[in-house]
Amino acid sequence: MAVQKIALLVFLFPVVISIAFGVSVLSDVLGQPDRHLNMWQFVNHNQSVQTGDKDIMIQNLLNSYSTSMPVSITVAVNNTAFDCGDLYITIYDLDTSPNQVAAQNGYFSQCFVENNSILPIHDTFSQIITKPGNYEIVAEMKDKNYQNAINATAHFRIP
Repeated sequence: MAVQKIALLVFLFPVVISIAFGVSVLSDVLGQPDRHLNMWQFVNHNQSVQTGDKDIMIQNLLNSYSTSMPVSITVAVNNTAFDCGDLYITIYDLDTSPNQVAAQNGYFSQCFVENNSILPIHDTFSQIITKPGNYEIVAEMKDKNYQNAINATAHFRIP
């Protein structure tokens, strides 16, 4: 009987103390400002991170392309105020000063609301960039009266 109590004390007590200490430390860390627990960090490292307005998104852009692989993207717009507006897609060479335009296309009267379409409608943006370097792509959507504009920006590279 005494052996069972000693075995219980020797083996179970450290486990209980360790769990209590771990919970205490974790709750203290998570209680600090700007801290959160993110256990599901599924990040696709091939997809490029973009900035800009939340109503426009560049889709299908990778972090890097080969010199023979075309940069092909689509654009999704979630704001109906820009229906039937003009879409401009521009690629800038970030290794030049000032940044030079490497490619640019304009798509006019992009009416996407009726069919919930991805832009450009009945067309594609696809450019092959042969010069290695760092690039920035900007998708800008202007409303049909040219009063408002939204844009998204992302970076990619050609190794």
